Amino acid sequence: MTDTTNLGTIWVVGQRRAPGGTFPPPAGGGGGGGPPDIIGVEPEEVELNPEPPPTHPCDDPATALPWNVDAAAAAAAAEFDRLGRAAGEDGINDRERGAYLFRRGDGSVGFGPLPIAEGPLFSEGGEFVSSGLGDIDPGSVVGFIHSHPQGSHRPSGPSPRVGLEEGDLGFFNNYLVPLMANNDATPRLYIVARNEVGAGQTPYNQINAYDATNIESSINNFEEGPEVNPDGTPCPGQ
Repeated sequence: MTDTTNLGTIWVVGQRRAPGGTFPPPAGGGGGGGPPDIIGVEPEEVELNPEPPPTHPCDDPATALPWNVDAAAAAAAAEFDRLGRAAGEDGINDRERGAYLFRRGDGSVGFGPLPIAEGPLFSEGGEFVSSGLGDIDPGSVVGFIHSHPQGSHRPSGPSPRVGLEEGDLGFFNNYLVPLMANNDATPRLYIVARNEVGAGQTPYNQINAYDATNIESSINNFEEGPEVNPDGTPCPGQ
């Protein structure tokens, strides 16, 4: 896909952290206002850049979709954390929760079905949770997100444990991709887990994105997928 966000000389997909360490700005997030003042030069002597200003991904439906899918993943992750705390748990850190990301009739992206599916406590051996679609139209699905234990930011591969034979890779290849076979969206699997940081740093719920281009290599090469802005917001009106 050609979905991109202009960050000067860096272009990224959706709401992902750039190599420089920053997330892309939201639509309408500042800028503009005409050319800068240049000391000692009269305004009429300034040669304006004939190139039009870069557009935001929200300005194009093709690039707005991955932007809004990332935003829905961030909203779902926040809900997982809220549910955990409401249950007296350590936020997302005690059990796995999962949800589908889907397009609504108005083009916005939501998560569900509700109530959110959850697995047993990690301390009781709970891991992958598979949620039914409920009343979500299979043709509207654009991805899936679930939580992992602290520090576990990569998808899981096949496991000898009963019920976990396929892991996240099997779920992605054998269920999510076929489910979205007639969908124009790219199948995406998101994983959210609290990160492990150094002394003096504050951990947060880190979201990583995976698709067909990186999910298997992330398992084989111990590489984390692109990080999604946990405070990502949808396009205006979405």
